[in-house]
This record gives sequence, structure tokens and C-alpha cells, in this order.
Amino acid sequence: MNTIVPVLTCATLLVTSAAAGTLGEAEIAQLRSEVASITRSFERGDTKALIDQTHGSLYELAGGREAFANATQQAMEQLLQTGAKFVHSEVGTPTQTYLAGDEEVCFVPRISIMEVQGKKAKSTTFMIAVRRLGSNEWKYLDGAGLRKHPDYLRRLLPKLESGVELPPNKVELL
Repeated sequence: MNTIVPVLTCATLLVTSAAAGTLGEAEIAQLRSEVASITRSFERGDTKALIDQTHGSLYELAGGREAFANATQQAMEQLLQTGAKFVHSEVGTPTQTYLAGDEEVCFVPRISIMEVQGKKAKSTTFMIAVRRLGSNEWKYLDGAGLRKHPDYLRRLLPKLESGVELPPNKVELL
């Protein structure tokens, strides 16, 4: 009985340390490229590309894919009506991966500068990249929405391992 506790403790530590993974250079390049493409689509007002690259958990939260598509189109129209201009965007290096049931998740930092009615704002946020274990196809969630509702992360990814720290997520006027 005395040897079972240390063995179980070691096994738990090994499983926990295996939960976080490291991405290879090709995967990092793929993620950065895809997030940059999504950002350009957003800047052009291309909602179809955004919807196609969105992780299915957001469809469920929005009431289905069609409801999500409608909400995305309406939000884009409202944004374009403000006369918003996209001045600059950059994509950072993805974090390590974390387990979320039969999926893995990482966070891809993103910085955008927009100008609306002569005022500039810098958004420091992230995309959440999600893929099935063993797959090369990533789907995405925009982390900006977690700024006001951080509890949504667990609603979108209920099996995400605990203790995951999110990247910075803020907006500042320039």
C-alpha cells in the first residue's frame, strides 16, 4: 500500500506533463499563416471565410451554423458602417498545445490596430486554434469575445484541461 501512492503520483505527473504539447516549426508556420488569412478576411468583410474556419462549438453556442452566419454577417455590416479602417495587424507565435478531450488547443496571439472616426485603437488578443488529435486541420475561435466573458471558454471547450492561462486580451486607445 505504501508503494502504490508514489507510483500513482508519478503516473499522474507523467499524464499531466504529457497533456501540454509542443508544436513543430511547420505547425507554427501553418497556424500563423491561417490566422493571418482569417485576419485579412475579416478586414475585407469576408464573412464566408470566417464562418468556414470557425470551430463548431461556437455554432452550437449561437444556435446553429445558420444563426452564427447571420449574426456574423450583421456584426460585419455594423462594423463596416462605422467606417472602420484596419491600419496594422500581426500574428504572434502560438503557445504550446493543451488537451481538450479528443481535441488539442493552442492560442495564437494577435495584435490589430484599427481607426474609427479618426481615433486609433490597439487590440491585443488571440485566436484559439482547435484540432482533433492526430489531425492537421485547425478550426478557430476568436479570443476577443472572452475579454468580457472569460467563462465562455469552458462553455466552448468544456473538456479543456484546467489551469490553462490565456494570453493578453485588451484594447487600448492610441
